[in-house]
Amino acid sequence: MRMKNTDQQERRKLILGTLLSLILIAFVLFFAVANRQSYTSKERNGTLKTIAEENTVTLVESGRTVWRYWDAGETPAGTDLRQWTLPDYDDSDWKSGTGTFGSEYGRLEKMVSRKAPRNLLNYYLPDQKAIPAYYFRTEFDVGDLGNVQCLTGKIHYDDAVLMYLNGELIYASNVCDGGYSPENPYGSAARVNEVESDSFVISNLHALKPGRNVLAIELHQRDESSSDIYFDLETLETSSESSRTQPLDLTGLILEQGSESGQVIVNWLTDKKGTYELIWASGDDKRALLSPLGRKLMGGQKTGIGETFSYHGQLSDLPEGQSFVYQIVDLQHDLRSEAVSFSIQPEQPVTFGFVGDVQIRTEHLEENQADWQKAVDTLIQLRPDVSFILTAGDQVNSSNDEKALKEYQAFRSPAALKQIPMAINIGNHEGNEKLLASQFQRLDKGADYYYEYGDMLFYALNCMDEDTQAHLDKLSQVIARTQPRWIIVTMHYSLFGRKDRSEDEKVIAARKAYAEAFSDLNVDVVLSGHDHVYCRSWLMKGAEATDRAEGLKRRGETLYVSGGTPSGSKYYEIQDEAPEWIAYSIPEQQATVSLITISKNQLILETYSQATQELIDRCEIRK
Repeated sequence: MRMKNTDQQERRKLILGTLLSLILIAFVLFFAVANRQSYTSKERNGTLKTIAEENTVTLVESGRTVWRYWDAGETPAGTDLRQWTLPDYDDSDWKSGTGTFGSEYGRLEKMVSRKAPRNLLNYYLPDQKAIPAYYFRTEFDVGDLGNVQCLTGKIHYDDAVLMYLNGELIYASNVCDGGYSPENPYGSAARVNEVESDSFVISNLHALKPGRNVLAIELHQRDESSSDIYFDLETLETSSESSRTQPLDLTGLILEQGSESGQVIVNWLTDKKGTYELIWASGDDKRALLSPLGRKLMGGQKTGIGETFSYHGQLSDLPEGQSFVYQIVDLQHDLRSEAVSFSIQPEQPVTFGFVGDVQIRTEHLEENQADWQKAVDTLIQLRPDVSFILTAGDQVNSSNDEKALKEYQAFRSPAALKQIPMAINIGNHEGNEKLLASQFQRLDKGADYYYEYGDMLFYALNCMDEDTQAHLDKLSQVIARTQPRWIIVTMHYSLFGRKDRSEDEKVIAARKAYAEAFSDLNVDVVLSGHDHVYCRSWLMKGAEATDRAEGLKRRGETLYVSGGTPSGSKYYEIQDEAPEWIAYSIPEQQATVSLITISKNQLILETYSQATQELIDRCEIRK
């Protein structure tokens, strides 16, 4: 009897223990699910606090989400470059892990918040160069899409990153112009010194579908000697709140002359960070953009001033004498900009605009902006077929970050500059080097650059950098390689200008360094600014004036032209007595613009009043 009671007690204990265990397991599961659904209602490890918990579903979370990743140093198998981003791609032989991923020279080092990545990525190729690209995949399920308005998230990366949803690109950051290919796997818009963090919103949900979805990440090194790599998608969530996206504003967009006549660079300064694609088509009908001739990802980077960004897209191999139309597409929000048309003018003859210092000043911003607009309009009214407009430096006046940004925005404001390319030079007032270089990438680190237009060479020389021999060596090499018929050098300092520079040591040093060398290299024309006074020299042989101002130009003779101010923002007093090298100078100060036409054997310089469009000066040289 006692044994029977004991057995019953044991059975009751077993049943009770089992029930308690089941209750405990159910509680733990409930708590875990509840915690997973509601953690976004408070900020946790930088997670976006956007909406209440009932309106948010977490799709990806660092430390919980399992990623498949490929760090073998080669593109994942597949015939199509994006095949690895598609839902049905077989990633079963990829590695897997949760949390953060990274490497510093092949080692786990502290990279973010004094912590090392959880997963060590391979770093070296067999030749000891840095692996150029890494690939990640994960998947998540989505129920009813009816309440989903956008996706929000936060990502940490080094150097450049692209994100795909079911094979469609939905986000990119710090990527280079044009994206990547097997031939060009390296690159980033800007150098990353510390891991970048970015909070983003994606309202373009065409690729999101009920049920299984695949998210793919592509991570790129800047170059083959980059020191580290890092990736962590901290969170990705659905949101039922509208992202309130606005139409794309192209106010800060201009065209920039490329390295040859059939190349232009779409150059956009904006306060809207995004993932932008440049599309273009032949002709001037915007309906052609429904079936574009081409499309490419725009490279973008921070300017270093506030929340402003600079985006670039280069269009190449555009035939002369044809028109084109282009548009910017916001891939994150499924928005399109206005369509803009432009033309590639014939190479012979070519007419381009030339101006000295625009030098827009914050203190007179509206007035200077209006006068610069008038100068651009004057050039176009005089020559509607102008190929490009060249400035001689000092686009802006201030080295203060905020002031300089406003001045650059005003410089970019003429609507015609979306259709007619600009070619700029560095002046002594371009004090914010990062702001300048982020906008005009060829000027990074004070570099010279050049472009060819038919049989003409235009060489932009940065005379703010005083390593004159390095500039002359590069100029000599470019001339030897391109063998141009006409050589045009553009630089800020006017070596033979009208303003009294007898005590300006930098200008005197530049004259001594370059005048003889330009003659030795048979430079035909030097276009400059700095003096704010329009004038031109006699044909110069080194630093010596000949007795001829125009006509047949002999080998070793150079014409120097100092452009006046097109905006009238700043004038210097004109000295009573002109230096001996001056062949012509305006008698009194006024805003001026110039047009230069070059054919096979002839160069014609015409300078006009910005205010009245009256012809002030004309000069012709032949070869």
